[in-house]
This record gives sequence, structure tokens and C-alpha cells, in this order.
Amino acid sequence: MEAKNLIQKKLPGDQSSFLEHVKRADTLTLHQLIQAIFRERVVSHEWRNRGNTLVLFVKDGALHVPISTLYIFQHIDINGDILFVDLENNQSLVDKTETCLELLFPGNNRSDFYKEVLNSVTNLALALTVAEHRRRQIENLAEDAFSYAASLKSPLTFFEQWVIQGHTIHPCSRTRMGLTPEDVARYAPEWQGKPDVLPLLVHKERYHMTSKNGESTKSVLLQEYPQLKNAFQHVCQTNELVAEDYEIIPIHPWQWEHTITRYYKDDLKEKLLLPINEVTIPTSALISFRSLAPLDDRSKHHIKTAVNVQMTSAVRTVSAASTKNGPTLSRLLQTIFSRDEGLSQSLSVMGEEVGIHYKPAEEENRNFLQKNAAAILRENPERDLEKEEVAVPAASLLAPSPFSRKLIVEELAAAYPSHEAFIHDYAKTVLPGILTLLTKYGISMEAHLQNCVVIFEKGKPKKAVLRDYGGIRIMNERLEQYFDQQPIDPSTNLLTKDRSELLDVFSHALFHNHLGEIIVALARRTSVKEEKMWSEVEQVIRETYEQMKEDKQIPTKDLLDKEEILTKPTKMKALVKMRLTDQYTDNLYVEIPHPFAKRKEVKQNDPAFN
Repeated sequence: MEAKNLIQKKLPGDQSSFLEHVKRADTLTLHQLIQAIFRERVVSHEWRNRGNTLVLFVKDGALHVPISTLYIFQHIDINGDILFVDLENNQSLVDKTETCLELLFPGNNRSDFYKEVLNSVTNLALALTVAEHRRRQIENLAEDAFSYAASLKSPLTFFEQWVIQGHTIHPCSRTRMGLTPEDVARYAPEWQGKPDVLPLLVHKERYHMTSKNGESTKSVLLQEYPQLKNAFQHVCQTNELVAEDYEIIPIHPWQWEHTITRYYKDDLKEKLLLPINEVTIPTSALISFRSLAPLDDRSKHHIKTAVNVQMTSAVRTVSAASTKNGPTLSRLLQTIFSRDEGLSQSLSVMGEEVGIHYKPAEEENRNFLQKNAAAILRENPERDLEKEEVAVPAASLLAPSPFSRKLIVEELAAAYPSHEAFIHDYAKTVLPGILTLLTKYGISMEAHLQNCVVIFEKGKPKKAVLRDYGGIRIMNERLEQYFDQQPIDPSTNLLTKDRSELLDVFSHALFHNHLGEIIVALARRTSVKEEKMWSEVEQVIRETYEQMKEDKQIPTKDLLDKEEILTKPTKMKALVKMRLTDQYTDNLYVEIPHPFAKRKEVKQNDPAFN
């Protein structure tokens, strides 16, 4: 009801469209849920009818799912009615996500997950409706998304805000537990959200800050927003505060209204925390909702804020550890890139200039209070781009273009003689730097679709830029040979002695949640074969390791990473299974056959895949 009221209020001409999009969102989520349950082996299954029917066994019966295509990474195309067949062979139609959840979790034994999935359906319907509204406004202004975005002050923001469906492999792709539909319309990227970030003064007794190069949040923000400098001084004078005793934590407006004013009352009363109400920081919401770009200004930092809202499986606050690790790792990578010219030509990172988090006086609720008043300032990937260069978040490649209705990646690939040629170019841009970082330096970053920004020049991929150090794993055994002192503190949670951990992070992020999603999307919508595209990826991997053989600093044993990547089963994070077991910090993986085997074309009735 709230969602319908929002559409009536914000988009009064789109009410019938919204009802249609509710049905579409429900079907998309239902199919994504079944795919996740199958791929992650949440319940047992078998294939029937020569591979045309996937049978998922649930309590008191089984779901019979008609499958038209099974892809290499076990994506499925559902084509036809899904039926529930009970133990007495009675059949009933399963055409709604809610019905499927009731069968998967009878007795409402996972009501939390149940609510999260249905919340995602509502938000996806809203996203599809507003996307259609936005499309009508601009569809005649350009032939394709790339040419339109290139004319804007921040093409990156346009692409980020055109990611409509969200997470590609999680049925909670649009879950936002804790936000009302009004909140979503005000702040979400697909609604072109423009949050006015609140500068919150924090006394030196109440914060911990880590800097990459000596800057502070205050020094950066006061320099980038001159009007904020005057407001800061005015607040200090009015309240008789010593300006040098205070720093600034940028706070998302939703977080201020719903979290800071509620849980930090004592420090607000004592003026250990004090908002600057005169001036706010204008921003645009990016894919992750809580990460924000400066409004129409490429020169200023991005801001990662804390928002006490669950999206997919996690609450999107900013941990104290990430405010410390981010600038530290940025300084480390800055050193590596400055020494390794070959690496720096193909790869860079959005350095995290400074991280800050609230420091409670008492132990009670320490973790909650730290992570809910915290922020990170990141380098802006558009700041130093040349005239013909455009920064594109990889996640947006799978979004439908508002101009051609094709996927944005299809529009880009159309400039190539073949889709295989595009994949080769794309893999050649993304993989070598990431593989070098992994094998030479022992650093494995989660370079999935959302965390990777690709710089295109005249429509061709040129360089990869990684952001966010969440999920990173480091082998000091590899890294420390390039430094006089051990570069990473062993007390952090970043280190591993197990090479397989590095490769698991790489496998999930690069294969399953990046290249694999792009390849299967192209295979679904065109006649190009997955095998041919994956062979281009394999060629790039082999070429990269041949080049690394020439680097005498890399031990021969480390180059064996190639064999594991090309021959062993790939690891995919079991995100739904992790949610159902309430396991968020320790990754659960499922093994899926790697894509480089010389195999027959995957067909719906191929017994080899039954």
C-alpha cells in the first residue's frame, strides 16, 4: 500500500505501469530465488525429462521447474509453469515468490529471509517503474547510453544510477529493510537520489581517524567546500568551542534522522557531537546507496557513509576496521603502483584518503556506535580523466540502455567485429592487473561488478579501477619481499597463509560475479556461444602468466596459480546459504566446474549436465 501511494504521489501517470512491474518484479525474483537455491545446493535436486525439468525437493513434495537452458556456471533459464507436486502426486501452480518461500520454508521458519525477499520485490517494482518513467524523458536524446553519458558532467553517476535490478545473483537484490518507499524515492540511486550530507562535528575524545597521506576529513572537506569552512567556524564560535578540538564525520541524512539523533543523545547534549545545520554537502547516490559522489563535480572526493539499513544480506554501516584498513591499504597500493609501471598502466584503485569513526566512552554497544557514525573519503575516479575517457561501473554494463533497450554491454560490443572480440578486449583490460596483484604481490581484491570501474576511451576499455577493500585477502609471504618491513599488521583480519583463500576471492568476484555475469548475459540475448567467449578469457589468462614468467621477482611456485585457475573447480560464494545460516564473516563457497574445459556446447537435454 505504501508503494502504491508513493507512485500515486511521485509518478501519478504510472500507476498501471507499477502494477505491471509488480508482476514482473515478482517473476524476476522468483526465478532468481530458484536459481540461487539450485546453484548453492540449498536443497537436494535431480534432473528429469532428459534435462528439461529441474526437481527441487522440499518438505512434503517437490518443485518441478521447466528449464530451457543450463549454462556453464549453472545459471538456468526457466521457461514455463513451475509446479509443486506433493507426496500424493497432486499438482499446484507456483507463480509467486511468496508461494515459493512458503514451500521452501514451511511454518514460516525463516520469516526474516521471507520478509527480505518480499521487500526486494516491492523495491524492484518501484525501481522498474521509475526507470520506465526516466527512460521516456531521455529516450530521444541519444542513440545509445555511452554517447548520452559522455555529454554529462559525471558520466559515472549516470551509469551508477542506471543500475535498476541491483545484485545479479542474489534474490534480495533490492532489499532495503528499514527504509520506507518514501525514503527509497528520496535517497536511492535508481530514483536519482541526491542526499544532502550532514557535516557532524566530533570532539577529539570521541573519534579515531586514519589517514593515507596526513589529510583529515575536516581538512579535505573544508578545502573542497569553502562554504562549509565559514559554517564550521560560525558553529564553533556560537557554541564557544575550540575549533582545533573538532573533526568532521560526514553523515547520511537518513542516518542522522533515524540513528544518530536516537543513539547518541548524551554526546549531542554535551556538544561532543554537534551538527552543522547551516551547510550540507550536495551529493548523488551511487550503486551501493551509502556511497556518494559530489554533485556534478569531478574534482571532489566520493564519500562512503554509514546507513543502518539491511541491503541484500548485510547492514550497510562502516566498520571501525574498514576506516583503519582503507587508508593503510591505499598507502600500500600507492607504493606498489609507484614502483611497478607495468601494473599501474593497467590497474589503479580509488584510494581511501581518510577514514574516521566515532569512539564511544563506554564499552556498552561499542561496535554499534562505532560503525554507525563513521565515514571514508575516497578518490574520485573521474578527477584526472582525459577528454575522451569515461568511467563506467562494471555493474551498469548489465543494465538495459534507456535508448536502444539492449544491455549497455551489447551497445558497446556492437562496435566490435564480434562479441568474442569485445570480451577479449574487456578481459585484457580487467584481468592482467588483478592477476599480477594476486600472484606477484599476494593481494586478492573482490573485483566484482560493483567494485570495478572500467575506464573506456572512445568506447574501448582501457583501464580498470578497483574500489572498496571489503573481502580483501593478503599473503604477507608474497608481499613482504617487496618491502623492508612487514607491510600489513598481522593483527588485522586481512592476512592468510593459504593460497586457496586468495584464489577463492578471485574466483567468486572475477569469474562468477563479473565476467561470468557479462558472458551469460550476452549468451542469453545473442547467438554468441559461452565457450567462445570463455576461450578469449582463457587466452588472456595464459598470456598474462607468460608475461609474469619474465619477471624474475616472482617465485616459480607462485606462478602455479595459473594451473589452479584454469583447471580446478571455481568457487562461488553461497550468498543465500550464508544468509540462511546467519554466517556473514566467514565465507561459504560452492564448487562449480570451471569454464575452460573442452566440452560440448551446453544444451538443455545434455546428459553430461544432468
